[in-house]
Amino acid sequence: MRTPYAYARRASRTVATIGHDHVPRVIANLADQTISRMEDLAAIGHVYDPTTDKWAMRDQAAEFLYMGSSPLPFMAPTGTRQLLDVPTWTAHSDQFYCVPVFSIDTYLQATARHAVMNVVRCTCDQLTADIVQQLAPDSTVVLLLSSTAPSYYTSMRATIDTCTDLGLLAPIVLEREVRAAAIDACVLYASTDLGGLLVDGLGDGTMLGVGTSDHADLQQSIRLAFTILQATRTRMTKTEYISCPSCGRTQFDLQETTARIRSHTDHLKGVKIGIMGCIVNGPGEMADADYGYVGSGPDRITLYRGQDIVQRNIPSDGAVDSLIDIIKSDDRWVEPLTHP
Repeated sequence: MRTPYAYARRASRTVATIGHDHVPRVIANLADQTISRMEDLAAIGHVYDPTTDKWAMRDQAAEFLYMGSSPLPFMAPTGTRQLLDVPTWTAHSDQFYCVPVFSIDTYLQATARHAVMNVVRCTCDQLTADIVQQLAPDSTVVLLLSSTAPSYYTSMRATIDTCTDLGLLAPIVLEREVRAAAIDACVLYASTDLGGLLVDGLGDGTMLGVGTSDHADLQQSIRLAFTILQATRTRMTKTEYISCPSCGRTQFDLQETTARIRSHTDHLKGVKIGIMGCIVNGPGEMADADYGYVGSGPDRITLYRGQDIVQRNIPSDGAVDSLIDIIKSDDRWVEPLTHP
């Protein structure tokens, strides 16, 4: 039984690279996008270099590409798989690296399925107890689940709980489409709905689309998906910053300093940096940070490694460089990648 006092991920089996102890995966929904050139995939983290004829994969890159009925007109980047609607998959020349996407009806009626992975895309109201019991024995099924209910979070949580009670071990990927007049509203709605499920251990991946028009903003959607996974501590792909809200004791311009530190360190995957305005509450508020940058007086900074002071009361000029030197001394520094 799930408890609100401790994190526990829903039990699921491994299907290909989704589920069980794999980090939650990100699926890019390209079905309504025009993808004609290799360069078009840069928005989802796959950067093609025509000079070397090679792909570079960013830390925040989608592992699966949902293409619907329009397969890529070129070979997919190494390490990714295309998800194709089943009629398109059936006619495609590559039925191994491409994966079929079924509705519930087409899955139940199918005479041919993938040997490793079969995606069943459905809504909560379609996923009845009888359907769950028919899906449960198939070790190749991955559910791509969404909801049209007024409360996405409530509907999804109830449906996933029912699946768990009925013994379904198929990985569940959370599908969410959000459209709003402003991108900030999209971020709020998507983060509330998906984040709430993920912090409860419900979800083996996500396919998120956000935008201010009929079509999703592809780059924003992928960036937000990874940001939500990072915020829920289910997948770490970038630097995490812990900062106080600022008050009268703050000893420096918090926003400007945070932006300066981010500009130098935001490529350090999995590193947590606390940026605190004062020495009074700062060390306690950044208790689980790997490194701390804390104001100790006017134009003075104290640098921490964990909860231990490394440099005390140094001038703010050059303090960011000193912080980087500490990270380098711990062998946690990597040079930022440059992409064409």
